[in-house]
Amino acid sequence: MSSDDFAIQVDGVSKRFEAYAHPRDQLKQFVLPRLRRLAGRPERQYFREFWALRDVSFEVAKGESCGIVGLNGSGKSTLLQIITGTLNPTLGQISTQGRVAALLELGSGFNPEFTGRENVYMNGALFGFSRQQVTDRLDDIQAFADIGDHFDQPLTSYSSGMQMRVAFAVATSFEPDILIIDEALAVGDAYFQQKCFHKLEKFKEGGGTLLFVSHDANTVKHLCDRVLLISHGRAISYGMPRDVIDLYQGLISQKTDSSEREVVVAQNVPSASWKKATTVTTNNEADLIDFKLLGANSQPVTQMESETLLTVQYVVKLHKDFDRPAFGLIVRDRIGRSIFETSTYAMRMAETPIPTGTQVCVRFQFNFNLRAGQYSFSIGVANRGFARSEFEEYSLLMHDVEQLQVVESSTAAFYGGIFNMNPAASIDILEENHA
Repeated sequence: MSSDDFAIQVDGVSKRFEAYAHPRDQLKQFVLPRLRRLAGRPERQYFREFWALRDVSFEVAKGESCGIVGLNGSGKSTLLQIITGTLNPTLGQISTQGRVAALLELGSGFNPEFTGRENVYMNGALFGFSRQQVTDRLDDIQAFADIGDHFDQPLTSYSSGMQMRVAFAVATSFEPDILIIDEALAVGDAYFQQKCFHKLEKFKEGGGTLLFVSHDANTVKHLCDRVLLISHGRAISYGMPRDVIDLYQGLISQKTDSSEREVVVAQNVPSASWKKATTVTTNNEADLIDFKLLGANSQPVTQMESETLLTVQYVVKLHKDFDRPAFGLIVRDRIGRSIFETSTYAMRMAETPIPTGTQVCVRFQFNFNLRAGQYSFSIGVANRGFARSEFEEYSLLMHDVEQLQVVESSTAAFYGGIFNMNPAASIDILEENHA
């Protein structure tokens, strides 16, 4: 593709910040290097360098949706500020084509002393719209924000959710070519978030380019065509959402693990003990030995009807003493979104200590009441749970260890969505009209 096909091009971008130990060091840095050069003496730095980004490169095609993920402090927000032009890169170049609208930190681009209405007019002017053009859009913006009389109150009186409502309504109403969102939707209530996602879907259908930062893996997989993973200021991976998010979740396990052995994350490694896994996160304290999907007759299956009994069975070998072992399962759809996940810990099963060298057979059994489609299974082995899905030690997490093709049962009632909740329905005639 030519450069005209891309909405965003980031080429070798690095960003350096200067950290000063004392305010007086800023004055020294401003004055003394010049004096030292005049005196023919070598220059000296009075600050500590911090590189928030290092040689980041990626491209987003017009009409494409790109997600950006990474641990806190990885450089995501810095990158977005550079793309939007509020920061300049130390090295590298940024190119964007089209009008850019951004929802970064709450309140950015707004005057807190202005009312919501006044801020709409101000932002419209910044986008290059006349006052009449803004007025023509004002009713729709006010209706979408849905904050009532607060729309004519100063922003200083707004809650964070109200600020986000106005900011999102403004950003999406002035017909941007590129929409950039940095975790802004996290502060909205569930009803408004749903409105926002519908709006984003329409924006994508209209050919808009979306750059989306979120810690919600399923939302990223649903909205984005490709995902960029940043770690310690460097681009680690850029590709399909399913693969990049799996790698990202492995990095989270690395960060939160407190065991003595290092947690390693790898994708498509041929030396892995289970060849079918796409991503393996392990500290080598557990190995997957066997995995089977068993039908109602306890025989292995790779295809089955919906609404029938399924047993997920796997065998793991433990290479350390587990004092409070937990064994998990994740069912994922075709694009990698989590449909169901649980663990023996989350199910409140007894945590019986298991000694090193033991092979353990784990079984999860349930009616597979999901719609026809392709599903994959991930397994996890952990130790010492302290929340429903959080553990002190992450010994093994393997994604896509097996796949299952589900066909629709001929006896099942038709339903929308993905899960059959097997409802019961009744109809009662309360009053008959004999007229």
